[in-house]
Amino acid sequence: MDPLVVATFAFVVFLEFAVPLGLGWWIARRFGVSWKIFGYGALFFVLVQVFHTPLVLVTQGPLTLYLLEILQDPTLVLAVLAVYLGLLAGLFEETGRYLVFRYLFPRRGISLVRENGLMFGAGWGGIESMIVGGLVFTTLLSYIALTSGEMAFLPADPAVQQQVAALLALTPLDILPGLFERIMTITLHIAWTMMVLASIVLARPALLMLAILWHAAVDAAVVFLGQTSGILIAEASLFVFAVIGIAYIWWEWKRLGGHQAAA
Repeated sequence: MDPLVVATFAFVVFLEFAVPLGLGWWIARRFGVSWKIFGYGALFFVLVQVFHTPLVLVTQGPLTLYLLEILQDPTLVLAVLAVYLGLLAGLFEETGRYLVFRYLFPRRGISLVRENGLMFGAGWGGIESMIVGGLVFTTLLSYIALTSGEMAFLPADPAVQQQVAALLALTPLDILPGLFERIMTITLHIAWTMMVLASIVLARPALLMLAILWHAAVDAAVVFLGQTSGILIAEASLFVFAVIGIAYIWWEWKRLGGHQAAA
């Protein structure tokens, strides 16, 4: 067992919970926004995935086989799949945000102001980070068990042994990128949330479509580059998108100042 790997795992898990909660705390304190808004963001992310995830699981396999049959080029198949998965994510998540802002917020007496949008986006991206943190924690437990000899009974299946070998070969540099990915993804979720909010507040439906396409582009790029160019290139592309997201949040924050959708 490498103590540095264990420490890195623990550090990543801690921050994948602490960063979104700390962001929510800052927003609540700085702008007086209720934690209830954070909770709505977290709740509706989960609800959207209840519909989104099964559709991906049911369609991805058959679509892959169909594309391989007609295209016969694995790289092209991957590109089409990446776009498909990106569009599904964009359609489900951005439409979900829109429906919450359009119908739930007015019924609950929640103002469609930029501060509430900021907190909602933090909750939406934050719960995803915490879910991933939970998965990373289970990986940590598996690593500890394997390196302690407590899982010697594992089957001799080559696929299982390959996964075990990959886990045992982990270094801190293999673990840290996941943390940066979560931080960048939270940033993008807030940017997309502000864009969807603006589509209602400013009565510009085109912004909803733009949010869907932006979300799709990010997911497609990360999936495709992660498989063809490696994780570091994929994370670099995500970083570029996140920087654009920060700039957009700042610009939209100023533009939405003083605006609120009619009840």
